[in-house]
Amino acid sequence: MLVEPAFSTGAGFQERLAGGLSELGVSAEPDTLDRLNSYLDMLTRWSRVHGLTAPASPGELVVRHVLDSAAVLPYLPPGPKLDAGSGAGLPGLVLAILRPATQWVLLDSAARKVAFIRHASAELDLPNVHVVRERLESYDPDKPPGAVVARALAPLPKLVALAAHLLRRGSVLLAMLGRRPSEQQLLALPGVTCRSCKRVHVPGLEAQRHVAVLACSEGADAPGAPS
Repeated sequence: MLVEPAFSTGAGFQERLAGGLSELGVSAEPDTLDRLNSYLDMLTRWSRVHGLTAPASPGELVVRHVLDSAAVLPYLPPGPKLDAGSGAGLPGLVLAILRPATQWVLLDSAARKVAFIRHASAELDLPNVHVVRERLESYDPDKPPGAVVARALAPLPKLVALAAHLLRRGSVLLAMLGRRPSEQQLLALPGVTCRSCKRVHVPGLEAQRHVAVLACSEGADAPGAPS
Protein backbone atom coordinates (compact mmCIF):
# COMPACT_ATOMS: atom_id res chain seq x y z
CA MET A 1 0.00 0.00 0.00
CA LEU A 2 1.25 3.46 -0.89
CA VAL A 3 1.15 6.38 1.52
CA GLU A 4 1.52 9.89 0.20
CA PRO A 5 5.11 10.97 0.88
CA ALA A 6 5.51 14.16 2.89
CA PHE A 7 7.69 15.79 0.27
CA SER A 8 4.90 15.63 -2.36
CA THR A 9 2.59 18.11 -0.66
CA GLY A 10 2.61 21.35 -2.61
CA ALA A 11 5.97 20.58 -4.15
CA GLY A 12 7.01 20.18 -7.76
CA PHE A 13 7.86 16.87 -9.38
CA GLN A 14 11.63 17.29 -9.12
CA GLU A 15 11.32 18.41 -5.50
CA ARG A 16 9.51 15.14 -4.76
CA LEU A 17 12.28 13.22 -6.47
CA ALA A 18 15.04 15.11 -4.67
CA GLY A 19 13.31 14.86 -1.30
CA GLY A 20 12.77 11.12 -1.53
CA LEU A 21 16.32 10.48 -2.67
CA SER A 22 17.63 12.64 0.15
CA GLU A 23 15.74 10.48 2.66
CA LEU A 24 17.61 7.52 1.23
CA GLY A 25 20.92 9.35 1.59
CA VAL A 26 21.29 9.77 -2.18
CA SER A 27 22.29 13.15 -3.55
CA ALA A 28 21.26 14.04 -7.10
CA GLU A 29 22.37 16.99 -9.22
CA PRO A 30 19.77 18.90 -11.30
CA ASP A 31 20.80 17.11 -14.52
CA THR A 32 20.33 13.75 -12.78
CA LEU A 33 16.84 14.78 -11.68
CA ASP A 34 16.11 15.89 -15.24
CA ARG A 35 17.12 12.46 -16.55
CA LEU A 36 14.95 10.69 -13.98
CA ASN A 37 12.06 12.97 -14.90
CA SER A 38 12.57 12.21 -18.61
CA TYR A 39 12.78 8.48 -17.91
CA LEU A 40 9.48 8.47 -16.02
CA ASP A 41 7.87 10.50 -18.79
CA MET A 42 9.03 7.96 -21.41
CA LEU A 43 7.94 5.08 -19.18
CA THR A 44 4.46 6.58 -18.82
CA ARG A 45 4.05 7.16 -22.55
CA TRP A 46 5.31 3.70 -23.57
CA SER A 47 3.25 1.99 -20.89
CA ARG A 48 0.04 3.43 -22.30
CA VAL A 49 0.69 1.57 -25.55
CA HIS A 50 2.78 -1.43 -24.53
CA GLY A 51 1.65 -2.07 -20.95
CA LEU A 52 5.16 -1.99 -19.46
CA THR A 53 3.92 -0.99 -16.00
CA ALA A 54 0.59 -0.42 -14.28
CA PRO A 55 -0.94 3.07 -14.55
CA ALA A 56 0.25 5.34 -11.73
CA SER A 57 0.18 8.95 -10.63
CA PRO A 58 3.40 11.03 -10.71
CA GLY A 59 3.82 10.55 -6.96
CA GLU A 60 3.38 6.79 -7.28
CA LEU A 61 5.94 6.69 -10.10
CA VAL A 62 8.49 8.37 -7.88
CA VAL A 63 7.89 5.96 -5.00
CA ARG A 64 7.32 2.67 -6.83
CA HIS A 65 10.02 3.03 -9.42
CA VAL A 66 12.70 5.59 -8.56
CA LEU A 67 12.87 5.36 -4.77
CA ASP A 68 12.20 1.62 -4.63
CA SER A 69 15.05 1.08 -7.10
CA ALA A 70 17.43 3.51 -5.39
CA ALA A 71 17.02 1.75 -2.03
CA VAL A 72 19.44 -1.00 -3.16
CA LEU A 73 22.33 1.43 -3.77
CA PRO A 74 24.10 0.93 -0.38
CA TYR A 75 24.34 -2.82 -1.04
CA LEU A 76 25.99 -2.67 -4.47
CA PRO A 77 29.59 -3.94 -4.48
CA PRO A 78 32.25 -2.45 -6.79
CA GLY A 79 32.50 -3.50 -10.40
CA PRO A 80 30.03 -3.92 -13.28
CA LYS A 81 26.45 -4.89 -12.53
CA LEU A 82 23.75 -6.97 -14.19
CA ASP A 83 20.07 -6.08 -13.89
CA ALA A 84 18.41 -9.45 -14.45
CA GLY A 85 14.91 -9.28 -15.88
CA SER A 86 15.11 -5.53 -16.19
CA GLY A 87 11.62 -5.17 -17.66
CA ALA A 88 11.06 -1.44 -18.04
CA GLY A 89 14.58 -0.69 -16.84
CA LEU A 90 13.92 -1.23 -13.16
CA PRO A 91 16.05 -0.97 -11.21
CA GLY A 92 18.91 -0.82 -13.75
CA LEU A 93 18.12 2.39 -15.63
CA VAL A 94 17.41 4.29 -12.42
CA LEU A 95 20.67 3.07 -10.86
CA ALA A 96 22.64 3.80 -14.04
CA ILE A 97 21.32 7.37 -13.98
CA LEU A 98 22.19 7.79 -10.30
CA ARG A 99 25.64 6.17 -10.65
CA PRO A 100 26.92 7.11 -14.15
CA ALA A 101 30.44 5.81 -13.42
CA THR A 102 29.12 2.25 -12.93
CA GLN A 103 28.76 -0.07 -15.92
CA TRP A 104 25.41 -1.86 -16.25
CA VAL A 105 24.09 -4.68 -18.40
CA LEU A 106 20.30 -4.63 -18.56
CA LEU A 107 18.97 -8.07 -19.40
CA ASP A 108 15.48 -9.09 -20.50
CA SER A 109 14.00 -11.64 -22.90
CA ALA A 110 10.87 -9.68 -23.93
CA ALA A 111 11.26 -7.82 -27.24
CA ARG A 112 9.02 -4.86 -26.36
CA LYS A 113 10.79 -4.31 -23.04
CA VAL A 114 14.23 -4.51 -24.60
CA ALA A 115 13.09 -2.04 -27.28
CA PHE A 116 12.01 0.40 -24.58
CA ILE A 117 15.22 0.06 -22.57
CA ARG A 118 17.34 0.63 -25.68
CA HIS A 119 15.26 3.65 -26.65
CA ALA A 120 15.38 5.13 -23.15
CA SER A 121 19.11 4.61 -22.64
CA ALA A 122 19.81 6.25 -26.02
CA GLU A 123 17.49 9.19 -25.34
CA LEU A 124 19.00 9.67 -21.88
CA ASP A 125 22.56 9.41 -23.23
CA LEU A 126 23.69 6.65 -20.88
CA PRO A 127 26.96 5.21 -22.23
CA ASN A 128 27.26 3.09 -19.07
CA VAL A 129 24.28 0.94 -20.14
CA HIS A 130 24.46 -2.11 -22.41
CA VAL A 131 21.17 -3.82 -23.23
CA VAL A 132 20.99 -7.57 -23.94
CA ARG A 133 17.97 -9.61 -25.00
CA GLU A 134 18.50 -12.92 -23.22
CA ARG A 135 17.20 -15.05 -20.38
CA LEU A 136 19.17 -14.97 -17.15
CA GLU A 137 19.85 -18.71 -17.14
CA SER A 138 21.31 -18.48 -20.67
CA TYR A 139 23.39 -15.34 -20.17
CA ASP A 140 27.06 -16.33 -20.04
CA PRO A 141 29.41 -13.35 -20.47
CA ASP A 142 33.18 -13.68 -20.83
CA LYS A 143 33.57 -11.95 -17.47
CA PRO A 144 30.87 -12.34 -14.81
CA PRO A 145 29.39 -9.18 -13.27
CA GLY A 146 30.34 -8.19 -9.77
CA ALA A 147 26.69 -8.27 -8.81
CA VAL A 148 23.43 -9.59 -10.24
CA VAL A 149 20.50 -7.42 -9.15
CA ALA A 150 16.98 -8.80 -9.45
CA ARG A 151 13.73 -7.07 -8.58
CA ALA A 152 10.53 -9.15 -8.63
CA LEU A 153 11.96 -11.54 -11.23
CA ALA A 154 11.14 -14.89 -9.59
CA PRO A 155 10.62 -16.51 -6.18
CA LEU A 156 13.91 -16.63 -4.31
CA PRO A 157 14.70 -20.37 -4.74
CA LYS A 158 14.08 -20.14 -8.49
CA LEU A 159 16.04 -16.90 -8.75
CA VAL A 160 19.06 -18.54 -7.10
CA ALA A 161 18.81 -21.42 -9.58
CA LEU A 162 18.55 -19.08 -12.57
CA ALA A 163 21.66 -17.15 -11.50
CA ALA A 164 23.62 -20.23 -10.38
CA HIS A 165 26.13 -20.24 -13.23
CA LEU A 166 27.09 -16.63 -12.48
CA LEU A 167 27.28 -17.22 -8.74
CA ARG A 168 29.67 -20.12 -9.30
CA ARG A 169 31.92 -17.72 -11.18
CA GLY A 170 32.00 -15.21 -8.33
CA SER A 171 29.01 -12.93 -8.84
CA VAL A 172 26.98 -11.83 -5.83
CA LEU A 173 23.18 -11.91 -6.06
CA LEU A 174 21.23 -8.97 -4.67
CA ALA A 175 17.60 -10.02 -4.45
CA MET A 176 15.15 -7.17 -3.92
CA LEU A 177 12.31 -8.70 -1.92
CA GLY A 178 9.07 -7.77 -0.24
CA ARG A 179 8.65 -9.62 3.04
CA ARG A 180 11.74 -11.12 4.62
CA PRO A 181 12.14 -14.89 4.14
CA SER A 182 12.47 -16.91 7.33
CA GLU A 183 15.88 -18.06 8.49
CA GLN A 184 14.85 -21.59 7.60
CA GLN A 185 14.03 -20.54 4.04
CA LEU A 186 17.34 -18.73 3.67
CA LEU A 187 19.31 -21.67 5.08
CA ALA A 188 17.49 -24.06 2.77
CA LEU A 189 18.73 -22.33 -0.39
CA PRO A 190 21.16 -24.91 -1.85
CA GLY A 191 24.72 -23.94 -2.68
CA VAL A 192 24.52 -20.35 -1.49
CA THR A 193 25.19 -18.39 1.68
CA CYS A 194 23.04 -15.44 2.68
CA ARG A 195 25.49 -12.75 3.74
CA SER A 196 22.70 -10.45 4.89
CA CYS A 197 18.99 -9.84 4.51
CA LYS A 198 18.06 -6.39 5.72
CA ARG A 199 14.92 -4.32 5.62
CA VAL A 200 15.15 -1.11 3.61
CA HIS A 201 12.96 1.93 4.05
CA VAL A 202 11.46 3.33 0.86
CA PRO A 203 10.04 6.81 1.52
CA GLY A 204 6.32 6.86 0.85
CA LEU A 205 5.95 3.08 0.62
CA GLU A 206 4.16 1.29 3.43
CA ALA A 207 4.85 -2.21 2.10
CA GLN A 208 7.92 -4.05 3.35
CA ARG A 209 11.11 -4.14 1.31
CA HIS A 210 14.23 -6.22 1.97
CA VAL A 211 17.54 -6.76 0.19
CA ALA A 212 19.12 -10.22 0.44
CA VAL A 213 22.81 -10.54 -0.46
CA LEU A 214 23.63 -14.09 -1.57
CA ALA A 215 26.89 -15.70 -2.69
CA CYS A 216 28.00 -19.17 -3.69
CA SER A 217 28.94 -21.20 -0.61
CA GLU A 218 32.65 -21.89 -0.31
CA GLY A 219 33.37 -25.39 -1.58
CA ALA A 220 29.77 -25.95 -2.62
CA ASP A 221 28.17 -26.30 -6.01
CA ALA A 222 25.43 -23.79 -6.66
CA PRO A 223 22.29 -25.39 -8.05
CA GLY A 224 21.77 -25.69 -11.76
CA ALA A 225 19.04 -23.75 -13.53
CA PRO A 226 15.69 -25.52 -13.69
CA SER A 227 14.78 -27.32 -16.89
